[in-house]
Amino acid sequence: MQDKKVNILGSEYTIKYDVPDEQMSEGSDGIMDYSIKTIKIAELVQEKDSVRDLQLYMKQVVRHEIIHAFLYESGLWGNSNSSDCWALNEEMVDWFAIQFPKIFDAFKEAECL
Repeated sequence: MQDKKVNILGSEYTIKYDVPDEQMSEGSDGIMDYSIKTIKIAELVQEKDSVRDLQLYMKQVVRHEIIHAFLYESGLWGNSNSSDCWALNEEMVDWFAIQFPKIFDAFKEAECL
């Protein structure tokens, strides 16, 4: 996938796709670096234990990292104090990343966008 620029609350972030493992944090499929306004998405390779639809999974990872960027840019990240707090909590961010398409569809259906 081609790298993209995205506006997050007035800050331009670059999303880099197919980033080699050596440029990623250990065990991470995505990282958001607020200091350089960059989101890196790992080069995803089909393996026997991986999900079958890597394209769908990659989109979820991108949404997850974008939500991290929104939390940082909105100031909520800095008010969280530690990784146990909600704005840094991976489960909370994952919930938003996974559920957002369904929430968006419900908003469209309700004509409340």
